[in-house]
Amino acid sequence: MTRTISESRTVGAELLDELGPFITGERAAFAQHCHVRAISMAHLYLISLLEQYGPLTMGRVAELLGSGLPTATGLVTRVEERGLVERIHDTDDRRLVRVRLTDAGLAELRELQAVRRQRLGAAIQQLTGAEQVALLASIRSLRSALSHLNAQGEPIS
Repeated sequence: MTRTISESRTVGAELLDELGPFITGERAAFAQHCHVRAISMAHLYLISLLEQYGPLTMGRVAELLGSGLPTATGLVTRVEERGLVERIHDTDDRRLVRVRLTDAGLAELRELQAVRRQRLGAAIQQLTGAEQVALLASIRSLRSALSHLNAQGEPIS
């Protein structure tokens, strides 16, 4: 049986109602910080993919971006001009071009992550010790549930 907050609202629905504005607000604050640093969401996505997967062929970049090769090439060119990524030729097949994150790109990504962490840390410090403990337990449970969904290949709809 699902616990209810009111006759027509479940705790799950209330949680989603609370999380929605929280996620939206944090995403907007993060996007603003990226904007100030002249990093578009497409730039951020590309450098995040390269951090996660390591050097990628241009074809794989296009596939992961869900775009055509010309679009991916244009994005890589713009991010390369900023010095955040670089193209490298395969030593065995010079026709094969890979894209990799530069040290400057990794530093930019780490800085953006640090800003997000500092912001959340400041908010967490405003909670009481008991609230922090409860939040930690809840986040661990939620992370576990999401990991379970991901392991099952649960599609995002």
